[in-house]
Amino acid sequence: MKKLIQFSLNNKFAVWLLTIIVTAAGLYSGFNMKMETIPNITTPLVSVTTVYPGATPEEVSDKVSEPIENKVESLSGVKVVSSSSFENASNVQIEYNFSKDMDEAEAEVRETLQSLELPDEVQEPDVSRLSFNAFPVMSLSVSEKDSSLTELTKRVEDEVLPAIEGVEGVSSVSIAGQEIEEVSFTFKEEKMQEYGLDEATVKSIIQGSAVNFPLGLYEFSDSQKAVVLDGNVSSLEDLKNLEIPAIPSSQSPATGTQQQGPPQGAQQPATGSESSASAQTAQQTTVPTVQLQEIAEIEITGEAESISRTNGEESIGIQIIKSADANTVDVVNDVVNDVKEEIASLEEANSDVSIITIFDQGEPIEESVSTMLNKAIVGAIFAVLIILLFLRNIKSTLISVISIPLSLLIALLVLNQLDITLNIMTLGAMTVAIGRVVDDSIVVIENIYRRMAIKGEELKGKALITAATKEMFVPIMSSTIVTIAVFLPLGLVQGPVGELFLPFALTVVFALLASLLVAITIVPAMADSLFKKGLSQKLSEHKQEGNGRLANSYKKA
Repeated sequence: MKKLIQFSLNNKFAVWLLTIIVTAAGLYSGFNMKMETIPNITTPLVSVTTVYPGATPEEVSDKVSEPIENKVESLSGVKVVSSSSFENASNVQIEYNFSKDMDEAEAEVRETLQSLELPDEVQEPDVSRLSFNAFPVMSLSVSEKDSSLTELTKRVEDEVLPAIEGVEGVSSVSIAGQEIEEVSFTFKEEKMQEYGLDEATVKSIIQGSAVNFPLGLYEFSDSQKAVVLDGNVSSLEDLKNLEIPAIPSSQSPATGTQQQGPPQGAQQPATGSESSASAQTAQQTTVPTVQLQEIAEIEITGEAESISRTNGEESIGIQIIKSADANTVDVVNDVVNDVKEEIASLEEANSDVSIITIFDQGEPIEESVSTMLNKAIVGAIFAVLIILLFLRNIKSTLISVISIPLSLLIALLVLNQLDITLNIMTLGAMTVAIGRVVDDSIVVIENIYRRMAIKGEELKGKALITAATKEMFVPIMSSTIVTIAVFLPLGLVQGPVGELFLPFALTVVFALLASLLVAITIVPAMADSLFKKGLSQKLSEHKQEGNGRLANSYKKA
């Protein structure tokens, strides 16, 4: 420890240079830290959702839910596996031990389900993990006076959504209250009977027409390409012209596959080839088809899946979800700026368009940061005044209070390296640490000041500062360790509570350790620079006076 103190005194230029570098790095880290409302809390849950069209809950349970449960329950770290089977869908919840790496868990589930054999009709299972990042960071409401829901939906989907989805850091955007275009069928019963069809058969054919089927790789003129049979119906006209196989009631179902041989007594060809004669005389009847528009009336209708209203007016709600690694404040600000530009362009075309911010996570975060900075400045000012009141020396006060900004900047630098966000817990910890990080420096500078004021002190200059600082190292280190022992266990708690308080504990710990480092490096170097000529004779004589009444009363007590 003595060597570290002597290094600081003998290499003051290096100390000032390191101080400037740390200050700049701390400020850069503080301005570039991701800002969140609360720390990112891991939820040890993986969800597997599987769609089984047309299946009953019993079929979903037997053919989907149970096979998935049997596959995943043996994975490492799995605590509980539960499932819910509905009509057409299955949901399996996998709960892990909190110590499990959830990124690894999600990957294991995906890999395990790849080898699972399910019925052909079952869609591929969707594996997802619950995260607090999946909640919207911003909600908007778009409304337009004297406009139909159809027009408003088109305006939002064509103009507003692309502007928001293009913002960096936006993961997904969902809307509610919009109008969905649907196709309605009114079947003509007489025509259906005429062609021997029923509604169930026609609906199955329509659903089957929207199937994509890969046909494999094919060689073209100069390249090899994958060929896919695309059966999607992309327009109302395509749907109307859809060919439906029909069997007229006057015709036997067997018709169309019957072959007729040559008439009796017919002379065989001279070649004597019976197979050739049979092929030439075979007749095959094709199955007749009918266009969908002949057996049903088809029209497009608009229907709202949900209803959204803002201030009594019909509106469309927009929910914005950010990426997991994006800064909430940056995303919200970018969205607001882009939406403002879009609003300006929309208002030029139609002054009735109104976009209102319903929910904004970025604003309270910015307010929290601003409040913390204001309180920190006020707290630092009061700390300076109180220290000045007791030390009664401007130089000593300046040396001691330098530990407040330096300690907090070092803490920010380390937090940023650990990818810890700036949230209500880290901000609260910094506010708490402001009054504590100055203690070590006060003790050291007060002891240096006291040793300089003693009339019979043998040591002078750097030797005195080294001895005075070393004398106080054990007390300030003990005090710092005790305080760390109070806060650090907050971050050692298992589960969500531990993850919530870990940033708080680490912020306090880093700030206190930084204050200890400042007290034995920066403080001695500044004391050597500011008290190079020692104390004035007046201060020295004042220090030689006996204890005051308060000190004597305290000593007796």
